[in-house]
Amino acid sequence: MTKKQFERTRDIKVSPIKQIEMAAARIPGAISLAQGIPSFDTPLPIREYAKRMIDEGKCARYSLTIGLPELLETVAENLARDGMFYDPWTEIIATCGSIEAITASLMALTNPGDDVLIPSPTYVSYQEAIKVAGARPCFFPLDEDRNFDLKVDELEKYLTPRTKVIFYCNPNNPTGTIYSREQLLKLAAFAEKHDLMILTDEVYKDFIYNGEPYFSLAQMPKLKSRVVRVFSFSKAYAMTGWRIGFVHSDKTVIAEILKIHDSMVTCAPVVSQYAAIAAFEHAQDYVQEFKEEFLRRRDRTLELLNGLAHVFDYQQPNSSYFVFPRVKDFVPYANDSTKLAYDILEKVGVALVPGAAFGPTGESHLRISYGYSMENIEKAFERLNEYFKVSGVANENTFSIKMGGQPVHRLGVNGITLSHPKKIAVTFLRICAKIYLWRTKPEIIAITGSTEKTSTKRRLVMELEKAKNVRANPKSNNTEIGVILSVLDLDWKVEKCKLFIFGKALWRALFLSKVDVLILELGISEPGDARAHLQLLTPNKLILTNITPSFSSDQEYLQVMETEIGHLLKNLPHCEVELLGEDERLRNLVKNIKS
Repeated sequence: MTKKQFERTRDIKVSPIKQIEMAAARIPGAISLAQGIPSFDTPLPIREYAKRMIDEGKCARYSLTIGLPELLETVAENLARDGMFYDPWTEIIATCGSIEAITASLMALTNPGDDVLIPSPTYVSYQEAIKVAGARPCFFPLDEDRNFDLKVDELEKYLTPRTKVIFYCNPNNPTGTIYSREQLLKLAAFAEKHDLMILTDEVYKDFIYNGEPYFSLAQMPKLKSRVVRVFSFSKAYAMTGWRIGFVHSDKTVIAEILKIHDSMVTCAPVVSQYAAIAAFEHAQDYVQEFKEEFLRRRDRTLELLNGLAHVFDYQQPNSSYFVFPRVKDFVPYANDSTKLAYDILEKVGVALVPGAAFGPTGESHLRISYGYSMENIEKAFERLNEYFKVSGVANENTFSIKMGGQPVHRLGVNGITLSHPKKIAVTFLRICAKIYLWRTKPEIIAITGSTEKTSTKRRLVMELEKAKNVRANPKSNNTEIGVILSVLDLDWKVEKCKLFIFGKALWRALFLSKVDVLILELGISEPGDARAHLQLLTPNKLILTNITPSFSSDQEYLQVMETEIGHLLKNLPHCEVELLGEDERLRNLVKNIKS
């Protein structure tokens, strides 16, 4: 190996998903919710057909490099059912799973030194496949506050003179986002304008839960020469061990990919190609069963996450079998997801994937797979609950600051005696926020409860912003100090010198532009939280989500939340109140106080 070759391979890393799986394998009794492996066995009709082909001596020799003719024809027929029309002899290649298809495609579509645009967060191994091709991954952020949607209008600023390909997965791994038809068509127009190729991995297209019709740019005949689409049998048919997938595009593009495919693998495993035929022809009912079970597991996983609402904020995934919760800022190691993931593994034996692996905006998240059995999901969350109790994650009202070079560990914690400098800091920021509210007089919609605050906030933003100028607190910034900073549209974490934030707070109190509607989550997990929020603002509308965590039966915790909501209701006699969900305890509370 030459020095240059060594330098290139040194840049390529083993996937962090595989790394944490290997670490978990060395811990007796560890439970993994890390790698994207369905818990199901490959359906019986697929296994029986593959065995028969082995017994008949059909699997001992290479197939054609493009694949078995009968498989290519079966793939073409199935593509046609989804509105994609491709010639089985010139426009389809059977591959060793999706990652070989992706790597071969990237090597065919780029030259060393070219740039490939990929979203952040996105699947870990894409970065390494791009590097194997000698190209450079260039990230563009997804819009987390809109369920990790594509921001096509902002893509222009991420282009470079060497950008050749836009590469994404739809549905998205790790977020479970489905990019809409409208977004994808705008992306295609952008690619045409800048003469870019589009590489799309659609391995999770069979697991869409929100009723949206499946759409792929490969369904657009005019885009055939611009779009390369990859699919794998691994997920939909529980065939991760068979290593079989396919890639399709225009014949001129496929001819270039075929050269790389041939030099890398000669052909996909023949027994797996026969298994793929059986999957398409005899196992569609199993795919529907898997989808229904994954949906059941997703719903349960979200319930369990609601029980850790003081730790995580999440977007509801509408596809795949992953959820990508954000770790709230006050949690130890919240801003070092790799350290957090390995600490969880070491202390309670649960393997999760650090969000940092999925791109720069993946930091402060963890990926949780609900592809595993319900039993493993339940056990893993029991351990996670214990981990966060032992870690001392008891409330949300914390943030760190440095004054005079000395760290001040907790600021704005209700019920805890604050030192004099801390009190001054909180009081100053609150006064600035009150000046802004007095000056601009926005309509304030406050959302509180223990579950679904963030998803409710995001839904409201999308509904109202079509007609009004709307602003909301970002992510899970719902603590006493978080709400103050949100009113002033300040981000504590981006300031290298924390003292600058006080100057910015004063400037924004006096000059920050007016908004029509301010939508704010209010955290109420500690005694005194409601009083602290009311010192700052008087909502015009109060939206109450459920206050009964699904995972925890901690009556003391529930009583605190009920008391805090009661305080809000008693002190907001003229505020419009809306209840979400069917929480009987909360409904009775509102009825008793309002009547």
